[in-house]
Amino acid sequence: MTTNITKLKSKKGAPPAADTAPDVIAEDTRDASEPTVALQVRVPKSVFEGFSEQAGREFGFSHGAKKKFFLKIWEAYKAQNM
Repeated sequence: MTTNITKLKSKKGAPPAADTAPDVIAEDTRDASEPTVALQVRVPKSVFEGFSEQAGREFGFSHGAKKKFFLKIWEAYKAQNM
């Protein structure tokens, strides 16, 4: 069985023109008012999965959902206890 190499070559297109490409720097919606640091904790797998599930339900199953969910919980804690 031989492989036809000409079928394996991909034909890439040209990149989008600069005026049609989105400006990802201007569209950055992240809050850069305060530097961030990593917070690492070890929890049982079931707790992690439950936390991840709830974060996804509340903030969408996308990058940053767990961070947003943690910050929401932290703000509620501070409002209740401080």
